[in-house]
Amino acid sequence: MAGFDWNTFYSLFNAEMNNVCTVGRYTFPKSPKYPYLDVALADISGGHYDLENNEGSQAPMITLEAYCNNYDDAKCLDVSMKAKKVMLSYGFQCITGPMKTNNTDPAVVRWTARYKRVFGNGDELRKSN
Repeated sequence: MAGFDWNTFYSLFNAEMNNVCTVGRYTFPKSPKYPYLDVALADISGGHYDLENNEGSQAPMITLEAYCNNYDDAKCLDVSMKAKKVMLSYGFQCITGPMKTNNTDPAVVRWTARYKRVFGNGDELRKSN
């Protein structure tokens, strides 16, 4: 199996963002403690298979959704940009956002971004900068 470990990633990301906001994953309902950042593993496609069908790489796509209350766009954008800096430091590429997205509660602001990176067999999650 190729080298991405979701639990390791989440632990490292949470440690870097916990002084900025509340971080959670797969939480429903979303935390009322704002600002809140939801981290979800949206996809983890495999690739570079050999003739015995062994997976040579994985490309996880991670979705980050920042929530703030009281129409606080500036705070939500700030949380999203700090999260983007962390994601880029681990070699992920931003493929969408951060951008403001619709929310069912008009008193809550939501910003969404998606990140992707290829992990080859034996790769480890390390900060590059």
